[in-house]
Amino acid sequence: MATTLNTVARSNLRASKGKYILTGIGIAISSFFIAAIMMLTNSLQATVNSSVGDVLSRVEAVVASAATTSDGQDSTSIYLTRDQIQKVEKSDLLSGYWVQYTVAGTLGTGDQKTQVQYDQLPADSSLFPYKVQGKIPSGDHEIMVSTYFAKEHNLSLNGKVTSADVVESVSAPGTDKTAEYTVVGLFDPGFEGSTTNRAVFIGGTSLGEAALKASEAENKSSAAGHRSMAGANLIYLKFKDGVTDAKLKSLQDTLSSGDTKNDPRVMTGQKLLEDYQKTLSTVFTSISVVLGAFAALALLVSSFVISNTFAVLVGQRIRELALLRTLGARGGSLVRMLLIESVTVGVVFSLIGALLTFPAGMLVGSMVSTIMISYSITPILVSVLLCTLVTVLASLSPARSALRISPISAMSEHTNLEVRKPGKVGPILGLVFGAAGIGLVMLAQNQGSGEGAGNKAILLMMGAALLLGIAVFLLTPLVLPPLVRALGTVTRTQTGKLALANALRSPKRTVSTGRAVLVGTLVVSTVLTGYSVLSASLTKALDQQYPISAQAKYSSYDQSEAASTVTKAEEIASKVKGIKNVQASAVGYAAGVVDYTVEYEGQTANQNSDLVALSSSDLKAILPDENSNLADDTVLVPQGLWKSAGLNESSRLKAHGPLGEVELKPVKSATKQHLLIVNPATAAKLQDAKNPQKVANPAAEEAQKRLEEAIASGDKEAQTKAAHLTVTSQATGNDTVVLVRAASPLTSSENATLQADLNRASPDSSFTGGLQERQTYDQLLTVMLTFTLVMLMLAVVISIIGVANTMTLSVNERRRENAMLRSLGLSRKQLRRMISIEAILITLAAVVLGMVSGAVIGSLSAQIIMSSMSASAPLVLDLPYVWYVVILIVGVLAAMLASALPAARSARMSPVEGMRG
Repeated sequence: MATTLNTVARSNLRASKGKYILTGIGIAISSFFIAAIMMLTNSLQATVNSSVGDVLSRVEAVVASAATTSDGQDSTSIYLTRDQIQKVEKSDLLSGYWVQYTVAGTLGTGDQKTQVQYDQLPADSSLFPYKVQGKIPSGDHEIMVSTYFAKEHNLSLNGKVTSADVVESVSAPGTDKTAEYTVVGLFDPGFEGSTTNRAVFIGGTSLGEAALKASEAENKSSAAGHRSMAGANLIYLKFKDGVTDAKLKSLQDTLSSGDTKNDPRVMTGQKLLEDYQKTLSTVFTSISVVLGAFAALALLVSSFVISNTFAVLVGQRIRELALLRTLGARGGSLVRMLLIESVTVGVVFSLIGALLTFPAGMLVGSMVSTIMISYSITPILVSVLLCTLVTVLASLSPARSALRISPISAMSEHTNLEVRKPGKVGPILGLVFGAAGIGLVMLAQNQGSGEGAGNKAILLMMGAALLLGIAVFLLTPLVLPPLVRALGTVTRTQTGKLALANALRSPKRTVSTGRAVLVGTLVVSTVLTGYSVLSASLTKALDQQYPISAQAKYSSYDQSEAASTVTKAEEIASKVKGIKNVQASAVGYAAGVVDYTVEYEGQTANQNSDLVALSSSDLKAILPDENSNLADDTVLVPQGLWKSAGLNESSRLKAHGPLGEVELKPVKSATKQHLLIVNPATAAKLQDAKNPQKVANPAAEEAQKRLEEAIASGDKEAQTKAAHLTVTSQATGNDTVVLVRAASPLTSSENATLQADLNRASPDSSFTGGLQERQTYDQLLTVMLTFTLVMLMLAVVISIIGVANTMTLSVNERRRENAMLRSLGLSRKQLRRMISIEAILITLAAVVLGMVSGAVIGSLSAQIIMSSMSASAPLVLDLPYVWYVVILIVGVLAAMLASALPAARSARMSPVEGMRG
């Protein structure tokens, strides 16, 4: 009997292959997505590993600063010290070494300028690991670039390139000095995606010395969490007669100072490479989890399509199954027969989808040469296994449900299996999940703001969103059929009434079809709502936080150029007035320095800040909510400083500059602006606005002394506090600023355009402030939105296939009924319209349910995110109504598209042929 049933299963597959096509496409898409995700993560990891390891894999051993290695992430030793480097240089164990002095900078000028990393070459050219065309640079103005970089930027051997003087940029940050460099060599890293392609190797020793001095200052202030862009954190080693563990230990002992936390590490190049790869694997695991969530969503939607398909096909074969039962087949044997069909469908279509990743990978590889495509068989096996398993599980319930009907009842009349309503367990669980989700929302709202509490609130909200989404999914049987009925009342024609009756005839099938649409709509609506509310709320919050939309600072390291710097600022302020969406611009002239005392973590410290002079008219134009009539010898103080310095109406602050000293009365700012502002008359007593000179800074000297004492004591907590005070005590009193107030509100694109226009007007000093902050947030939100929507398109496509599949099978199941309607006078056009309306009713009901649920979940999520940032953060309930309309239109079009083929096929069939079927 088992052999006979297997034969029957194969026969049914051949007979019903057309009915499995749409289901198979859904399975193939899911399988392709899963395999593509695994291929992508494997390829990215291989690319990064190759990029990072192209040098390390060729190096015998390395000396690495503590913070460079995975076990020294909390170390304050970012760079190797001069003493440590000298110990390596003097070691008798080595036949060669290469100190990796690296500096982040640019190459070229104007539109040809590009970001690069400068590396000083070793004295021993034999240590350079790549094949070189030309010669190794030996002078401070000789450079070598990769062949790929040269081709990309039109550089040639022995060609000249003018660029910012890299040594001067390290020694004197902010300098505009340029130098001419000669490309004397080209090297081939062997892989276009290698990070070494962005490296510019330079000769001489000047860069190394400048970087070493910069890193010495950086290591002193590293407790503040800052990272400069110059220093040496690696030394490549070449041992005499090869590397051994004993030699590594000997050099480690030489470099050891007893501080195991901050001492440099000596290890093989392969060991450091493995260390890096281990760290990177954590990142790729996170990426895989995120992409895997979208794959799971696609599989979930596919499972509804598969379940519907097998439910309809099993229902149509009840008489056949009953006949097999009467011939002696057991129930378990019939289940196995049906599972053979589902396994075959799952394996064939999932294999087709998975194998398509290979040509897709070849296409991507031919278009993007910086990625190493991984053609592993593992993604194929995993995707086929998962999709086949989902196919079997989704088909199991329909098979078992059909077999519950007795053979006699099935032989006498068509089964009413699909007419029965869904069970009650799901909705009850839905209420439970909904209550749990609401509880988590309330808990998240009570967490407050701050880093720890805010992160916890966001995690709780993520859990709440998941629970609420599951609740909507489980409650669909209670909500969707009534919603379909309500929408059906709009269709007053006879065909509309027939379509409504057909949609409600099988609530279980309607719910399953609706769920396929609901899942995608719910997530899309949640994402769009969260994006819209977050974007509007962040815009309002940033407008409050940055009442000055943008500002650019201008100062001169050469005091003889101070007057020309002020002239440049005035010209730029005049230029930006004509830029679209700029309401006002003004020059804030340098006005000396003001001193004050603050409490920081139990320490009393003298601090200082730059003063800025603004006329009453400029102050009113830039900050209309402030009191623009500043009296002489008064200073407008930011709210934060007013609080931290403990100021009040009777307080007085000492201001000083090259022209004298003044005692100022503080006035608390009405907005959250962050400048200390005086009027021009007060400023004239302190500083020459047209030729500002640098002001002596005793507070900075005091802060530096505290930092050096803290470093000498070895107290890490004291170092952190002292470093903070060092960073906040750097006023020079000679900075001129250009201030801009932008129109409000601005769209995301208008904001980005204005920021770009401002930076073009001021190429030497970028504008910072609210516009730049909003652009950063907008870019992040836009990238996340785009990525999410692209990933969700897969689920949307599968849901459309699901509707088309259900309509096709339903129409096939109702062939006689449709033929009877045709014989009673229903035209082909009316029949097509009836089938389309049925699909539209089910789809629209699911879309409306998904949109409403998504709007609620998205708004709650945005509210929690905003409150996690700040308890006073505003919430702007700016719902994306235009997107909601788009979703509805897409839903209607998708339903019409999904029903077009089955409607046309049914209309073409003659009543006689339909009655015969």
